[in-house]
Amino acid sequence: MTVQEWLRYAEHRLRDGGIDEARTEAIVLARHILRVDRSWLIAHSDREFPELAGEPLLLRRLNHEPLAYIVGWREFFGRPFGVSPAVLIPRHETEILVESTLARFPATEPVRVLDIGTGSGCIAVTLKLERPEWEVTAVDLSEEALAIASANARFHDANVRFVHSDLLGGLLGEEFDVIVSNPPYIGTEEPLPPMVVDHEPHVALFAGPTGYDIFHRLAEEAGSYLPDGGVVALEVGYLQATGVRELFEAQHWTHLSTDLDLAGIPRVVTLGWSHDPLL
Repeated sequence: MTVQEWLRYAEHRLRDGGIDEARTEAIVLARHILRVDRSWLIAHSDREFPELAGEPLLLRRLNHEPLAYIVGWREFFGRPFGVSPAVLIPRHETEILVESTLARFPATEPVRVLDIGTGSGCIAVTLKLERPEWEVTAVDLSEEALAIASANARFHDANVRFVHSDLLGGLLGEEFDVIVSNPPYIGTEEPLPPMVVDHEPHVALFAGPTGYDIFHRLAEEAGSYLPDGGVVALEVGYLQATGVRELFEAQHWTHLSTDLDLAGIPRVVTLGWSHDPLL
């Protein structure tokens, strides 16, 4: 079987299995198996393809295992990030959080950043690469996630400090200018597709019955780690933006902005902190 024949075969198998982007995923799998880029596949479509190597990967994908876990990486902000089932797969919606944070501060201003629940490290590493003068710290409850995030930082030569911590608990006495987070925000009763719920880490997905548990903790605790004028920027779930804003405002935070994702859904809520609630 040639490369071209296997791509057609894989595309049909994936499409019959309900995979929407069947052609694209077949190409990604072929590149992974052959360790080549897309242009090589086009130029060498008549080469022999090791179909025995492709079959177990097709079966994994047809079993709803995310493509990123199969090939071991996902692109974020134009860069590859290693992933495993220990971390949430980076998503394009989270790039809005990065863009919003970058736009809020002058490019030359030194900023102390904390990324809570770093997972693969995609947010922390990207911020450091985009703003080398920033001082970036990232925390996660999972030691496995921290190992992956550290590996991604080394791969990209990004000087990020990683700390094992349950939210802010491991950072007592420290202060940051901005706290960013893509926290767990899905309710435990919320239905999810099998590709997500059966494979991605539940600790990175679910936050109590309503999905607001982590937001409650951050609203109560984060201000102690910020100066006056410090900010928190949060990725939120579908229909959560208003609720998160009101939750924080009840703890004397000030709403600064809400950014929409490409689908027009309110996705990033940014709030300001003052130690004097009257200011």
